[in-house]
Amino acid sequence: MVRALDGAIADLAPKTLGLLTHAQLDTLGVTRQRRRTLVAKGVLAPVSARVVRHVAHRVSWRQRVLAAVLAAGDGAVASHSAAAVLWRFDGLSPGPVEVTVPRARRPRVLGATVHRSDLGPADVDLGYAVPRTSAPRTLLDIASSLSPHQLEEALDGAERDGSIWRPRLRWHIDVLRRDGVAGRPGLGAVEALLDRTEGRPLGDTWLEQEAIRLIEAAELPRPRAQVTRRKQGGGTARVDLFWDTARLVVELAGHGTHATRRQRQRDDERAARLGLRGWQVVEFTYEDVVERPGYVVEMIRTYLIERT
Repeated sequence: MVRALDGAIADLAPKTLGLLTHAQLDTLGVTRQRRRTLVAKGVLAPVSARVVRHVAHRVSWRQRVLAAVLAAGDGAVASHSAAAVLWRFDGLSPGPVEVTVPRARRPRVLGATVHRSDLGPADVDLGYAVPRTSAPRTLLDIASSLSPHQLEEALDGAERDGSIWRPRLRWHIDVLRRDGVAGRPGLGAVEALLDRTEGRPLGDTWLEQEAIRLIEAAELPRPRAQVTRRKQGGGTARVDLFWDTARLVVELAGHGTHATRRQRQRDDERAARLGLRGWQVVEFTYEDVVERPGYVVEMIRTYLIERT
């Protein structure tokens, strides 16, 4: 019986990032005395008053966030900067642990910032190992703490990855206004960003989107992204950025320092395939876009002027 219980705990732990609540252990039939024995033997380690960690599961930032959510109790979800990292918003990395709980509750969670708010069904996403605020709500929650460029990066990445859909984000803004929180910090910044970037193309990668942001900021004509064109001699080529009138193609190569040999080979093959009649093909590297943005903009401007 004891071995069966220990096996059940070991089977459940990976599905919960190694964390188990006392309620989950109760459901498995683990008595309070057995729980104390497992802690004494070093199989389980206390995390909070109601959560333990299976020591065989590695400690991680995501585990810390889930531990805070579990410790905060009913209705708690990861939120703000923690939720933004869980959604993999561009430009953000693991940092403070933040959770949101229903407004009527005031739990204290060690190592975490606890926010209080009334979250509706559209404000949360419970379909992940770590329950979190929905991507649109997360962006609105962190907007006031980001610089304009960081906010634009976050929106672009979330839209590219499909976690944010512009009409739904605008709907969230309208709901907050109807609820009387029109003065919410960051709300106007998100709405202004949506207005300014409406109709802007979305690239497949952060690098493509950063190049598009540079082009927009320089007030150059908008390119099309990820365009498939027919090549001379047959076949097609898919190019990163394309200006139809100028027949100008911009190709973006990945980070040279971190590219694998196979990735560099694919970039070389792609460049070789783009010998297309009447097309001007210009290639920029990650370093060009990040370290020499002025050079990238001026080169594109020059080619557009020459070819139109």
